[in-house]
Amino acid sequence: MNQNKKNKMITRTLISSIIICLIYIVLSLSLKKELNLEFIILIFLMSYLYIKSYSKDKIQTSYEQLEILIPLFNELEIKKRIPHTRGYAASPDYLFEIKNIIKKEKPKLILEAGSGVSTLISAYSLKKYGEGQIISLDHEKLYADKTIIELKKHNLEKYANILYAPLKKYDNDLLWYDADDALQGLGLIDLFIIDGPPKNSSKNARFPALPLMFNKMKIGTIIILDDARRKSEQDTVLLWKQKYDCFDYQYIDNDKGLIIMKKIN
Repeated sequence: MNQNKKNKMITRTLISSIIICLIYIVLSLSLKKELNLEFIILIFLMSYLYIKSYSKDKIQTSYEQLEILIPLFNELEIKKRIPHTRGYAASPDYLFEIKNIIKKEKPKLILEAGSGVSTLISAYSLKKYGEGQIISLDHEKLYADKTIIELKKHNLEKYANILYAPLKKYDNDLLWYDADDALQGLGLIDLFIIDGPPKNSSKNARFPALPLMFNKMKIGTIIILDDARRKSEQDTVLLWKQKYDCFDYQYIDNDKGLIIMKKIN
């Protein structure tokens, strides 16, 4: 649950408590009964405990992610601070899977849809385990520039190239990154990390990644799709399965849900 949903939950809980207390006060006054302050306090105490119980779950989740992040930092020998990994950013367990795949497969060319913390971790993994490069597309110049700055801070420019690529309409009304010219002559993709565009950019916003990049994939190409617990990503995977019969699919039940695909023919 993100911060916006949490705030809505807290607001609803408090409003419900206030309404219950007001109803109680009105009824007590109309019946000329003495107000029981203990009852009112009990209502707000129950609301407080409900909110705190949610916070406890969130703390537990954050702790579990921290247990993953620390060994990831140690393995990749990350000494400098990286941007936050909670909320809308990449979760540590997702970053850990990216590192594992790069370590095992040693990709020469990684294409990433949506730059950020995952770009840094990919670059660190390439630095330690391979000699490839990650090409990361971002439709927002602000975030593209932020990722470039972070790469410079970590001395990783050699391993990553950030491309500002606004969204454009392709054939069949597919809305995706304007990256045709930039990707010309780069060869075939070994690893495709899909964490963009954002879901509110269009319906099934990440669906165009496969039809538009299919010819740049080879047998053995691995695809990572983040946020696979969301309905929009689940619908996207169903559409891919209907359109293509040449991929293996594996679902990983991590923080936000993860699909790992491999082109098998």
